[in-house]
Amino acid sequence: MKRQKRILFAKLGHFSHVNDHVAEQIGKNFPAHDLMVIDVKNYAKSNPIASAYNIAAEAATFGPSVLRNRGDLHSFFFRTPFMFRRLNQMLVREFAPVAGDLDFVIQTQGVFNARINRAPILVYTDYTFLNNLDLADHDPRLFRSETFLRYEADLYKTADAVAVTGSHVERTLIERYGCDPSRVRTVHVGSNVDVAPVSTDRSRYGAKHVLFVGVEWERKGGPALVEGFRRAAKDHPDARLTIVGCSPPVSDPRIDVVGPVPPKRMPGYYEAASVFCMPSLIEPLGIAAVEASLFRLPVIATQIGGFFETVTDGETGILVPLDDPGAIAGALRRLFEAPDLARGMGLAGFERNRIRFNWDEVGKRLRSMAETIAPGLREAA
Repeated sequence: MKRQKRILFAKLGHFSHVNDHVAEQIGKNFPAHDLMVIDVKNYAKSNPIASAYNIAAEAATFGPSVLRNRGDLHSFFFRTPFMFRRLNQMLVREFAPVAGDLDFVIQTQGVFNARINRAPILVYTDYTFLNNLDLADHDPRLFRSETFLRYEADLYKTADAVAVTGSHVERTLIERYGCDPSRVRTVHVGSNVDVAPVSTDRSRYGAKHVLFVGVEWERKGGPALVEGFRRAAKDHPDARLTIVGCSPPVSDPRIDVVGPVPPKRMPGYYEAASVFCMPSLIEPLGIAAVEASLFRLPVIATQIGGFFETVTDGETGILVPLDDPGAIAGALRRLFEAPDLARGMGLAGFERNRIRFNWDEVGKRLRSMAETIAPGLREAA
């Protein structure tokens, strides 16, 4: 009897639309395989008793402060040793019967382990917990569970291959986790918008229209942006700022708070902008900065994490110090007063990022990595 060729994709939620694109690319690159997709987030929250126990474990492990707001409650929910073990046990129980048919398993993010018996596993992630050590003001609660950190390290060190979205994560896996360099590769990530013709007239960049896109207002540096914008607007009263993705309590006639927007409506906001600004406090990659560059926008971002991958300081945008409204104001003034500079940065960013952060190219890189850990895939693809 001929063996059914299968691939298991284990994911946690939408992951900023990344998981939908990964599933699409696996299907494109391995059309002869049956792709099974499991969202462990749905399973984790389907059992009220286990969820209640895990919330208690959150408070006991990381301190009661994690229960004070919805963001922390959700974030630390998947950082307990209990949940890490439970998700692995669920996956083994669910898929062990078909483990012999699995050519490989792919999982995104490192807060669970999707290893199913002897099936090869490829992990695709945008961050590790030890990347937080690069931040001077990192949250110390993240490091309170030595057991969880050991689970995470074991996942990366024993995975057959680890694909990452940025080179800073690749360096961390090799230098801080001791991963074999031959098993780790930067494949980047694709954008959530299609490349399309847009205006690059000088008037567009002289309109002084700043765009922010982000769901997590505090983490994305929203307060510093507002203060920086207000300082710059004192010299440029015709400037304006549009905030998309969240609804912070900001009241200013020059600032438009739009709130959440479906992806299909996002192009209109990028096309209407002159400058994109996202001064994040923590940023694994900053896919919104990539999307902005595809709309030929110069990008102002912070000197951290993934922005070193997506923004070339002085060429495609301006990188500013962390949580520095004065530096943000200075960068905004510089671009407001030099539309030709803003235009040149926007065009340079487009040329730099349109291939590197393209999902079809990322899919080919993931296929190449999978073929190294499962010898029969090359013939089957």
